[in-house]
Amino acid sequence: MVKKTVHRRKSQSVHSSKRATTTSIGSDDDARWTCAFDADSSLALVRSGINGHKLRVIDVHTGAQRSEHAGEGGAKIHSVAWGTQGAQGAQGAAQAVVAMGLQSGDVQLYSPARGAVVRTLAGAHTGAVVALAFAEGRLLSLDGDGLVVQWDVASGQALAQMRTGLAGARALLASADGQRVAVASHRIEMWDVARQSRLHAWPGHASPVHTLLWAADEAALVSAAEGDRHVHVWDASPDAAARPRAVLATDSDVMHVDVSPRGSVLAVGADGVLHAWHQVAVAQRSANGPRRGDIGYTADGRVRFASTADASRTLPVLLARFSRVAGDEGHVLVVRGSALKPLFEPLSLAGADGQFAPELVLSREPQDNLLLSAGQTAAEKQVAAQLHAYSEQGATVTDPLAEGVRASRAAADDAAGAALPSLADRIKQLSVAGSDQSGAPALAAGLKLTAGTLVRVLVQSLHTSDHEMLETVLSNNARANVVRDTVLGLPTAYVLLFLQQLFERFHATPARAAQLLPWIRSTLALHSAYLTSIPGLIPQLSGFYQAIESRLHTHQRLLRLSGRLELANTQIRARSQLEKAHDRQLHDSHKNAPMQPLNTYREEDDDESDGPTRLSTEPPTPVWQAAQSTDDEASSDDDAQASDDEQWNEGSAASSDEEMAAEGSGSSSDDGSDDDSNEDSGSDSASDLDELE
Repeated sequence: MVKKTVHRRKSQSVHSSKRATTTSIGSDDDARWTCAFDADSSLALVRSGINGHKLRVIDVHTGAQRSEHAGEGGAKIHSVAWGTQGAQGAQGAAQAVVAMGLQSGDVQLYSPARGAVVRTLAGAHTGAVVALAFAEGRLLSLDGDGLVVQWDVASGQALAQMRTGLAGARALLASADGQRVAVASHRIEMWDVARQSRLHAWPGHASPVHTLLWAADEAALVSAAEGDRHVHVWDASPDAAARPRAVLATDSDVMHVDVSPRGSVLAVGADGVLHAWHQVAVAQRSANGPRRGDIGYTADGRVRFASTADASRTLPVLLARFSRVAGDEGHVLVVRGSALKPLFEPLSLAGADGQFAPELVLSREPQDNLLLSAGQTAAEKQVAAQLHAYSEQGATVTDPLAEGVRASRAAADDAAGAALPSLADRIKQLSVAGSDQSGAPALAAGLKLTAGTLVRVLVQSLHTSDHEMLETVLSNNARANVVRDTVLGLPTAYVLLFLQQLFERFHATPARAAQLLPWIRSTLALHSAYLTSIPGLIPQLSGFYQAIESRLHTHQRLLRLSGRLELANTQIRARSQLEKAHDRQLHDSHKNAPMQPLNTYREEDDDESDGPTRLSTEPPTPVWQAAQSTDDEASSDDDAQASDDEQWNEGSAASSDEEMAAEGSGSSSDDGSDDDSNEDSGSDSASDLDELE
């Protein structure tokens, strides 16, 4: 994917050197470019390729590419910086080189004049080299652990190492004499290289710093950070305060910053608008200027590029730098377009009074980078004219095999006054009334067009610009062999036009990638020999290439988010399962445990009935067991009550028997008298019965 980042130029106090020491840092997570300007007229730009990153050296005056270098083995470039190799001042001895910090921890020196890597510096870093800086013929490199290494460019040996201990370091800035270096992560620290001691520290930003620049002859520092809408200006003097000297506010996240030799600052926001502050970073300001320490300086000038087709559409500015020519304080170089085809445009910000224009809106033609755009070459226009020299709108294209059948039925059709339907009409009859989600008409169930039929339909649709017929062809993307045979049978004169139609649909509706990519891939692979013979092919394919890169950039973020969400969901599911298993185990243990009564009463024997009733001291049963055993306790209470009643009845019966026995023994002596009395009573009863009768 294309990465955009800031660049760092040489100290303002060194004007005699012919090369500016610049560096930059970028990662896959941001949208900045990894690039660096030299002091003359070149831009070193890193862009992603199929097999790793590529370094391009571009002339900022003509926009032409001077040289290109592809990393070996898919190497990724994290930082670049301009410098020189060889003895300074020797005639023809020094040559301009671009230092490249690799993800592997190595540093390579690339010579644009030779078009090759002239030296590799290795063995000091274990992680990616995130920042580089040249100073006094030496190269300083920084990795993410805060390790700063000094290299001898001539011999390729590491001279010294300095461990700052600043975790997550992202930016490096060296003084002109190489005695001081500034290292930044979230915070900014100034170090003495010779003593390897920290001189000063500033709180920095809430997010990682991506840009550090000198200002006011190395008396001030200018910094910008990821996701931050403010540019901070810090006092770099020995007795500097911890708070920023000035805070410059923009309307969006700052993507790129540059400082002029006279202390003016410009910043490019994520919205593509250029902000400029006039001499805000100098040590002293006029009495009428803003007070030092003010928070949120508004820009003295703003520049926006608007599209000629739509004035509300902003054509984003990607990079900008002040002119290094003395006296051209208000002149800047603006970079627009894309990493594949950057557009360089000089611009004047200052008016007749030397102040920046408060609001400047410039209209420019949009660069959509589509095939056959407004900037097409003469050869492309000639091909387009040949393809559209005539129109076959309404023409009938039939199958040669069906030509005999058509001829035999022509007379009958003419007599009946019915016209033979065209191929387009017959294709429409094969389509159902509705369409799928992508907008292409869906074929009726069971009907599949062959590759030969699709070739003829595709040619006719391209000739007549029949979008419905073309969508019918594109809907047959499920069968790879049919797609391959159809593209293989397409005449070369229609290849560019077919790619144009595919790219336009892909650009308008990226959700149709699953349907369009098989056709695009087959066309580029099967007609590669013809496409490579077309002049200026790379700019024509840049729009599609950028669309693919943007999709891949988003895809990586979605994959990382998906991984985080999957990890969180896995932890949640695992914890939920553990809690359920624990609850189920606890419930089973309680359910299988024997029930215990709350209280137990025991009935004493008869000989101990006078004593108090003893209460059992057995442990009480839990409440849930007591609730479950309510019915059992009720039945046990009924049985106990019945037992007590039986014992009571037995005792009563025994006492009655004893009384009866006592009465019997007491009346044994009177048996005779009782017999006499019984006889008398019997006679009396008989007499009474007689009277009644």
